[in-house]
Amino acid sequence: MTNMEKIKLFQEIVNQIQEESRRPMCRLHLSREPFAVTDSHLGGVPYVPHDGQIPTDDDGGQLWLCAQINFAQMPQINGFPESGILQVFLSDMGIDDFGLCGEDTGSGTPQEDWKICYYADIDGTVTMEECEAKMAVPWAEATKKNMPRKPHQFDLQEIEGGDIDLWRCPNVPLKIAFLPVEQEGVGNEEYLFNELFNAALQARLPGADPNEFDTYQMRSDVPEEREALDRLEEQMKCGGCKIGGHPRYYQSDPRENPYQGMTEESLKEYNISPEEVRQALARTAWDTLLFQLDDDTCDFPSGEIGDMDLYLGGFGALNLLIRSEDLKNRDFSKILACWACT
Repeated sequence: MTNMEKIKLFQEIVNQIQEESRRPMCRLHLSREPFAVTDSHLGGVPYVPHDGQIPTDDDGGQLWLCAQINFAQMPQINGFPESGILQVFLSDMGIDDFGLCGEDTGSGTPQEDWKICYYADIDGTVTMEECEAKMAVPWAEATKKNMPRKPHQFDLQEIEGGDIDLWRCPNVPLKIAFLPVEQEGVGNEEYLFNELFNAALQARLPGADPNEFDTYQMRSDVPEEREALDRLEEQMKCGGCKIGGHPRYYQSDPRENPYQGMTEESLKEYNISPEEVRQALARTAWDTLLFQLDDDTCDFPSGEIGDMDLYLGGFGALNLLIRSEDLKNRDFSKILACWACT
């Protein structure tokens, strides 16, 4: 089989698996326009009921609003709420990856230094001023010198060096508008891509080595082949700020099984317990992209925002996955969260 024949077969299989894996997705359009406290937005002042408080981390430090989604403002996606407010609260970027560095033990990423809130009912009498008064430090006034958590040694070193700006997700409050729902097929940065591709390849060419169809292996100086591979790589991207669809991982998909292909003997040799294997397999149950932020504004422009308004490390993404059954039950306590950048 020539290299071009491999590329054409690769294209056919990608078309097939993307068509078979299509999921509804709603992209976000971000802007610096003003918003009401119950509107969908990133950062700034969160909606808090009259008798509610802003979530805190395990040390009592108040968290920052990352995202607030008012589902009544969003086009309906099957399985997602039709109303209510979902909120994601994160730490600033200190030494704990926005608070997302906790290790999954079978119930998702521990919500210790980050939190999710869901309000099924919205009280229209709650005001922006009332909610802002509950913030330990107003968003616009916060620095490393007065942040609502205890400083660590790195904060103190940076303050001493004159760097007092917080790195939050986002860096400035942004209003969210929603684009029409579209369908999205699997991308090559998700663990599911390799599983679907390998199965489709074996169905067409039993015994074929999937490594021979790696885009890097097929990379060529022949213009026709290079252009075909460039189109394929663009087709396989699944980035952008969105709800639903397929996630993008700049490093590794946390659901990818690191023990796949290992024999029972090799598992014992490396002291990998059956429980560790079970937990790795169980992560594939997180099958729905609840929310994603992506700072790749080159390939996936997200609206009228500045280069640093949403900064996740420069080509970085924040992904929140939920199990479909939990989403159906409106149980947001078990989320598989990941932040990574190149």
